[in-house]
Amino acid sequence: MKATISQTDLFKWLSVVGRVVPNRGQLPVLSNVLIEADKDGLVLSATNLEIGLRVEVGGKVSKPGAITVPAKNLSEFVGSLPCENVELEAIEEKLKVECGKLAANFSGISASEFPVLSKPGDKERKVFKLKKKIWEEVAVQVAFCSAADESRPVLTGVMFTVVENSLKITATDGFRLSRKVVELEKEMSGFEKGLIIPARTIIETARILQEGKKTDLEMGMVGEGNQMLLNYDGVQISSRILEGNFPDVEKIIPGAVKIEALVDKEELLRAVKAVGIFARDSANVIKIKIDEGKMVLSASSSATGDSLVEVEAQTKGGEGQIAFNYRYMLDFLNSVSGERVSLGMNDSLAPGVFGVESEEGLVHLIMPVRV
Repeated sequence: MKATISQTDLFKWLSVVGRVVPNRGQLPVLSNVLIEADKDGLVLSATNLEIGLRVEVGGKVSKPGAITVPAKNLSEFVGSLPCENVELEAIEEKLKVECGKLAANFSGISASEFPVLSKPGDKERKVFKLKKKIWEEVAVQVAFCSAADESRPVLTGVMFTVVENSLKITATDGFRLSRKVVELEKEMSGFEKGLIIPARTIIETARILQEGKKTDLEMGMVGEGNQMLLNYDGVQISSRILEGNFPDVEKIIPGAVKIEALVDKEELLRAVKAVGIFARDSANVIKIKIDEGKMVLSASSSATGDSLVEVEAQTKGGEGQIAFNYRYMLDFLNSVSGERVSLGMNDSLAPGVFGVESEEGLVHLIMPVRV
């Protein structure tokens, strides 16, 4: 293998694929980046066996071939080079990297030992386009509700389900839930039973999408239907699909609420932070009372004191009280960008229903705390 590529491009994409390289891989080759050279240019690949990245980076190839070398060391070395062309040459199991008077030889592992990653054309089926903006919103507004605990793997993912002309995207960890409903421009068939994508894949993909300028990405299932492939602007992201029964959240999301308050998001965020100082010493619990024209937040601790904050609100349905873990409220408020948010409730033991005035398709539930 022999190729030439600009230092800027090489370092940029080494940094991108490096995000999925594990610190301690199950196999030595997983700590490496795969470099492939063909008539179309260089391709960089990396994987942690859950997420795989394959990036077309261009360059001029004078001799095709492939090799894997330690991703971290190569990226650090390329980052130290001047902004000039970099010469790459693989000789047996070593990669020589030259740029001006700077040169290094990296010991590698045969490309044949690197896991095979999916790429466009690999028996794809059920392929459809999704707006980049929607994917980025799902990463911020929905994926954070997925569970971190691996004891129930399906809860570490985000469920994508098509119902008629709508795409419902849902995540829950059992204590809270976020759902975003997107109206589809074109019909999507084959997703009626749902597709559970790891939340980490969604979040990592959203970061990568920031590098591109295209507005759409392609999403599809490959192989036997247990792997997903995203294709965006020369970047292919493959991920396993989680198997199992996702909770029937339709039974949890209330169709209507009796009591509702609409408040300024920034004012509520400041209030939750202030009251949360005292909630930290009392199991993170804050109490919320909705009354005519206002929302009152309070928390108390025998060790540190107490706090009561009143926020002006547009209310309907009368008076009601409920209690939440204040950290869950902070997570929700930090995930949305609208000017006003709503809190709806039916009683103190039913889930609190949060929403954003400017986003009808987004709903967020937090299970109440019994006090």
